[in-house]
Amino acid sequence: MFKSLNLGDTNMDEKRIEALWDCVFCGNKGILGRYDTCPNCGKGRGVETVFYLPEDVQSAVLSREEAAKTTNRADWLCAYCGTYNRADREHCIKCGALRSDAETDYGSVNSQTDFGNFK
Repeated sequence: MFKSLNLGDTNMDEKRIEALWDCVFCGNKGILGRYDTCPNCGKGRGVETVFYLPEDVQSAVLSREEAAKTTNRADWLCAYCGTYNRADREHCIKCGALRSDAETDYGSVNSQTDFGNFK
């Protein structure tokens, strides 16, 4: 999960920040948003996952190369098996269904802010 922010730089470029999440299963904290499973216990994050920005936002700014690999598209839920899939996947990782069949994405399920479920 990524967020674009204007950090008040004089060049006025938007910066891409990678959000973090915490594993509800083992308590591992500060997992990078690019990972959809916990590197400690291997459990997957779900739609209830709360993403948050790191305390030191400036140090979490992605390089141009890293930012180019991200997307503004929301992660999505498979219409057939309910599996939570990353935004860059066109087929469900569990059953192979097409993303185009999905009716629900992370942003619509977690509309507490303008970009999903951010604290």
